Amino acid sequence: MSRAKEFVPEVEQVLKSRGEPAYRLGQVYNALCSGLARDWEEATSLPKSLRAALQEEAPAAVLELTQLSRATDGTRKYLFKTHDGHLIETVMIPEKDRRTVCISTQVGCPMACRFCATGLLGIKRNLKAREIAEQVFVAARDVAPERISNVVVMGMGEPMLNYKELMLALKVLNDREGFGLAARHIAVSTSGLVDKIRRFSDEPEQFHLAISLHTPFEEERKEIMPVASRHSIAELMDAACYYVETTRRKLFFEYTLLAGVNDQPRHVEALAELLDHPLYHLNLLRFNWTDTGYAATSKPEAKEFLNYARELGLSATLRPSRGQDIDAACGQLAARDLRPQRATIPLVRI
Repeated sequence: MSRAKEFVPEVEQVLKSRGEPAYRLGQVYNALCSGLARDWEEATSLPKSLRAALQEEAPAAVLELTQLSRATDGTRKYLFKTHDGHLIETVMIPEKDRRTVCISTQVGCPMACRFCATGLLGIKRNLKAREIAEQVFVAARDVAPERISNVVVMGMGEPMLNYKELMLALKVLNDREGFGLAARHIAVSTSGLVDKIRRFSDEPEQFHLAISLHTPFEEERKEIMPVASRHSIAELMDAACYYVETTRRKLFFEYTLLAGVNDQPRHVEALAELLDHPLYHLNLLRFNWTDTGYAATSKPEAKEFLNYARELGLSATLRPSRGQDIDAACGQLAARDLRPQRATIPLVRI
């Protein structure tokens, strides 16, 4: 019940003001997280008079879905407006029997990675836990009766800079009384905030972690990722080692291939030394176009990079880019009013 109080404090206030029994909060929590209600009229376990009061004072939906775009590969991107008029984006990626939702934790991003469209926006504010989790709830309604199988916190923002709200949202998504998604199906990506990686390592839940690396060389990393000026690669790898030693879980390193920047044989060789641990895994991704001045490593060259990495003993995969034709691929998320308009599908109530 304490988690429900943290997640919907404004609803708890309405319940208290009306003198409602304590169990009503659990019913509300269940209606939002399991029932995926976006209108209190859908929460039929609640008395009609209470539904009307909540409708007036604490709406079931805190995000307004303003646009839904669909890529040719089936990827969907949701454009949401917050109560104070900010725009955020969420992506749902269907693949065989998997439905993965990529969620945002901030309006914009302060990390300013040179190749990322979101980084061009700067930062407006952190999202509340309910705003973070509701992105998953909307996608779950959209794909029903199929279920969301995975959640990756790799959308707009640096999740670790919104740590408290992030962890509350993830615990709600993981909660058997909430959304009920297993912790091993939830992953958080960070640009490399060392203190937060250590803190995350000590959390009891078995959430996965991914670290954005993008080059094994210090000066190059500082050039494309300003956070590298705050934490050296040596410090980052110390935190990475702490994570795997503490959790005994695989740790993923994200690596966006940029033509002529970080895709040479010397990069592979340095990575083989840096990531010499049985629980380290290298996730390669070709750059997805943004107007940042970078270009994508060609597909043949990306495969050569992957093959060389494997020859040198690295555990590595080359991830396909999904949703490029609606600017939904990794690194492309930026509020749609700041981007050229693309084809959309009619908005339906979900």
